[in-house]
Amino acid sequence: MGFDPYTYQEVGSTVNAHATKGATGIYNSGISGSRWGLKGGTRIADGYQAMFLLESAIDLPDGAIANGAQGLALTKSTGSNNSADSALNGQLFSRGAYFGVMSDKYGTLTIGRHQSLMLDILVPYDTMQGANVFCAIVNSGSYGGGGATGNTRIDNSIRYKGHYGSFNFSLLHGFGGVSGISSAKSADQANVGYESGPFGVQLAYEGYKDALSLTNGATIGTIAATALDTKAYMLAAKYQMGALAIKGGTEREELTNPSNPSYDATLTSANGQVLSSVNVTAYTKNGKAMQKNLNVYWLGLAYDMTAHLNAAVSYYLVNQNNFANGLAAPGNASSGKSKFYSTLLDYRFNKAFDLYLASMTNVVSGGLASGFVFDTNTVYGLGARYSF
Repeated sequence: MGFDPYTYQEVGSTVNAHATKGATGIYNSGISGSRWGLKGGTRIADGYQAMFLLESAIDLPDGAIANGAQGLALTKSTGSNNSADSALNGQLFSRGAYFGVMSDKYGTLTIGRHQSLMLDILVPYDTMQGANVFCAIVNSGSYGGGGATGNTRIDNSIRYKGHYGSFNFSLLHGFGGVSGISSAKSADQANVGYESGPFGVQLAYEGYKDALSLTNGATIGTIAATALDTKAYMLAAKYQMGALAIKGGTEREELTNPSNPSYDATLTSANGQVLSSVNVTAYTKNGKAMQKNLNVYWLGLAYDMTAHLNAAVSYYLVNQNNFANGLAAPGNASSGKSKFYSTLLDYRFNKAFDLYLASMTNVVSGGLASGFVFDTNTVYGLGARYSF
């Protein structure tokens, strides 16, 4: 499957309908995504600071601003490139754009475009460092988005983050901004956690109404969408024992038909691309509304072999229920499994520069293998990262 110059991670490391042949080349965002940005702050009173962040996602091999929607539009449903749904769709500051007030005592309140609270958790609670290409729970953005990849970043939102001793807590509300329908496109998220010494645990909830899950259109220049409501719950934990770290977690996603289908059906564009269709009854069978459930589990080990070299392994499992949507899978059932096996060797010369060697294998079965030519896909990567 060919690399997609518009997609943030460019490489197709999961089994999908386009995966019919392998490809070798230079790719973007193996561990952490390439980005540039601006951030700053100024003291406005004793204990208070005004602050801002503007951060853009870039595709380093071709210098383009990441635009997943454009990649989907330029690769029709039978195409061979690794186009994929994304929250990074050509916005100048797609990774984040917000400002607010920060207090050491009372926490931080910001407004603008924020990263989801679940995605905030996934990177530090994954032994693969939340690697874009080699970590299943970040590679497939729907897990950080609570069921829809586009929800990993929330526009028009207000977020509060605070802490009390070893406890942390966060709240986020996204205002839909749809005239006459206050609930449409709205989001609510919450997170509470405890971190002390070698131990950490986090709980999170995300809910979103009238989300859009995007895919390739039937013709070049268009995309197709599924409108849905999402609810998700996450529990993650980590423990450090000397040089050994253990990290893992579980997430439950519940997907249903959208709250405002009449509004969703009128949409003609998304992220600047033409919508050829919007499915507002994806979770309906024989006139009855169904619920699609995904149960996600992950567990990994990371070991500091030396002061500079870290080795990590991780296993990810996704279970999908039989929500009876008639997929052409064994037994005409939609239930299925997706398993991931990841490895990483990361040599850090200093805080700014490291080299890595990594792999991830994905094996699918049942409904999660429906429509695919192959049921297994493996990606290998050798890369370098510079951060400042």
